[in-house]
Amino acid sequence: MGRMLLAAFRSPELSPGGRLVERTAVRGVLSRGRELLLLASRHGDYKFPGGGVEPGESFGSALHREFREECGYADVVVGAELGTTREEVPAAEPEYDVFGMTSHYFACSGGSPVSDQQLEPYEAELELTPQWVTVDDALAANRAVLASGVGVMRWLVREIAVLEWLSARSR
Repeated sequence: MGRMLLAAFRSPELSPGGRLVERTAVRGVLSRGRELLLLASRHGDYKFPGGGVEPGESFGSALHREFREECGYADVVVGAELGTTREEVPAAEPEYDVFGMTSHYFACSGGSPVSDQQLEPYEAELELTPQWVTVDDALAANRAVLASGVGVMRWLVREIAVLEWLSARSR
């Protein structure tokens, strides 16, 4: 199978153009048999561990940091890049119109829980908790939360697209 490239989400209220602030993120697809290590939210949906790459940080270093912070996992082996997603939403900063984020997804293996999570405030508010779950169960949960309208829409659209790609790839 080739790499996925998903134009995952663009907020409908965004006008074309505008002042753009860019963020690059990494996300880990850590598998154990038929299950993935995902972060469950209090809404019942799942997202891949990962987040923004800091200036001067490699993709691998960023993923190791994110697995430690979000999952409490160390010694995760970062493998090949599977592909990317793209999101564009209204910017939080007043000097920008659009927040654009490209997420790079990597196949991962190994790892073990070694510490407590160190969540950012918004992650703690969502009560993100690492859980092993099958692709199909995560996909069903995310579709249900998206239909209910209670979750973080852009994440759900992005993660559903990636989970659909992984599901099709495993058939």
